Formats: sequence, C-alpha cells, structure tokens
Amino acid sequence: MSVDIEALIVAAGMEPKRFVTTPVFTASVSFPAGRIRRLDLMVGYDPVKNSSSAPDNPYHGQVWARQLGKRFARKQQKGLAAAAQWYVELAGVAPG
Repeated sequence: MSVDIEALIVAAGMEPKRFVTTPVFTASVSFPAGRIRRLDLMVGYDPVKNSSSAPDNPYHGQVWARQLGKRFARKQQKGLAAAAQWYVELAGVAPG
C-alpha cells in the first residue's frame, strides 16, 4: 500500500495536507505507523523516482505484508479500516 510520510513532508517545510491533495487525489486518510506495525505489517521509506507513470516523490513510503508478494490478510484489512482517520475529508463519505 502506497503512503506518504508526514514527518518527511513537514521536515521539507511543506504543508502535508496540500501535498496529499491534488486534482487526482481529493481526500486522504491517515494511519499511525504503530497501528500498522501492530497488525503485523511493515511500513517504511520507499521514495519514487521520476518515471513515465509517476512523478518524483521523495516522501513516499510503503506498507508491506511480512511475506513479500502476499496480500493483506482479512484481519489486517479490517484493522487498517478501523485505524483510518480522515486527514483530508471527502464530504459525505465515512472512512473505513
């Protein structure tokens, strides 16, 4: 699962909510890294380099299942939904 790391965006002097809101991405949710790790998932830094399909993003991170290539278990999916909190709200839609 692709994520942006708030602490890196703040350290770069940018406003995180503006960074994660573009014409393509109109809303976002947040998850504390500790909650992700308690679901037996890994979270870490995974910067995106410029390519034809994605712009450069030095603040990009990733959430992985412990067994690479495996999908998130149903329990992990439900845990992520329960941990989700609006970061930039989409009116009329409830997170999770």
